[in-house]
Order: sequence, then structure tokens, then C-alpha cells
Amino acid sequence: MTGTRSAAPGTRVVPGAPNARDLAGLRDGTGRRVRPGLLYRGAGPAVGPLADRTGLRLVVDLRDHGEVDAAAPYPGVTVLSRPLVADRAVLRTGGAPQPSQYLAYYRQVARLAAPVAAELVGVLAAPERLPLMVCCSAGKDRTSVVCALTLRALGVRRADLARDHALTGRLFRRDPDTVRALPWARGLGGRELAARTAAPASVIWALLSGLEREYGSVGRLLHGHGLRPETARRARAVVLGTGHPLPSRKELT
Repeated sequence: MTGTRSAAPGTRVVPGAPNARDLAGLRDGTGRRVRPGLLYRGAGPAVGPLADRTGLRLVVDLRDHGEVDAAAPYPGVTVLSRPLVADRAVLRTGGAPQPSQYLAYYRQVARLAAPVAAELVGVLAAPERLPLMVCCSAGKDRTSVVCALTLRALGVRRADLARDHALTGRLFRRDPDTVRALPWARGLGGRELAARTAAPASVIWALLSGLEREYGSVGRLLHGHGLRPETARRARAVVLGTGHPLPSRKELT
């Protein structure tokens, strides 16, 4: 993919697109890796730059109507609005939220996100709908939970998903001017901004571990929200390259 730089082996960060990256390179337990150019994540304002650079076909937007800006639609990009609105009161502590508080919030989000993740696995099983992007206002909390549930159901390692979550914090620290330009960050003091952009890897690890203790696996959780095992197998074949090759872009158009 042109115009990208590598942040970690296999991970492609997209310059000019806030907190945006291709989730290529994340590994499953057998050593297979998420294939490039299929699944992206980022902040809502990254949709335009990603659409220009990557040929996005689909955006799964987790913001509610009050968070979505008035940006013009992008030709050829379908937007699925799947608002996830959890109670953020647990994060309003008067100081920097602790990992345990983020974990409590993420558990709320996960309950709301399970049907969205089940739907997203179904989308990933259909190569003609790819590439796609998952976004929220910062591309951090809700986006991490949805991507983690989706990819964990396909066998991606917890450690890789936790590491990807932590990358968000590094990207925000690396490019503070871009962060300040995001609608939700305007007017925040330095301490509050640091709290809003913190992304401890341990939180996603603990979230997934807890769900797996409770349900046996993330796949079982998503099966309870309509995901069929054969759909998960097809998605795994597409995303991790365990089946037939993807059709070329020419074949998809």
C-alpha cells in the first residue's frame, strides 16, 4: 500500500489519517497473519484519507448521531451506522482513569459490541465487500473492542490484539497536532487529553481473558449473537489466508 509506514512488523500506519492503520500482520496461534488491505481501523475523520488511499468499500461507524460530522459521503463507500453508546461515567474520576476503570468501561462496550462483531465477521467472509474500516470518534475504545472481538473469534492472538490497542496511545503521542484537530479533543487540557488517549495493552488482554472464562471463547459469545460456525470459517479463510486466494480488485469491480 503506497504512502504508508510500518509501525511494527506487518502493521501499516497511514499518514494523514488520524490513528489509522491496516491490521495486517496480526498473528493467529498457527503463525498465519491477517492479510494486508482487508481491515483498517481509525478515528472517524480518517475515513476520507483512507478512502482516497486504499479504495475502501465499507465503513462500520460506531459513533452515535451526535458524534458524526457533516463530511460529504465518499463515492463507492457504504457506511454501516452501528452506534455503540456505553456509560462513560466510570471514566470520569477527576483524574486519569486507571486500567481497572477502562476495563469496566470496555466490559460495558463488549456487551453492546458482540452483535456488531458477529455482523462484522460475516462481512469479512464476503471478499467483494472489502476492504473495510471500523471507526469511532477517536478510533480507540469502541473500535478496539469491536476489532478485538472480531479478530479473536477468527483466532488472532490476544497478545497481538493487546499490542495493537497500545499502538493507539503511541500514535496519539507521536502526532499531537493531529489529535488536537479532532472534534472531541478541542478544548481539552493536557492532563485530560493524556487520559483520553491512554491505551494500556493490559486492558484488552484482560477483557478478552474474562470473556473467554465466561463464555469459553469469544467465538461462542458471537455465536450467541447470530454468528454461524461456517461463516466464521469462511471469514478466517479470507482474513488469514487459509482458503482460496482473494479475487483481484479487477474481478471485484
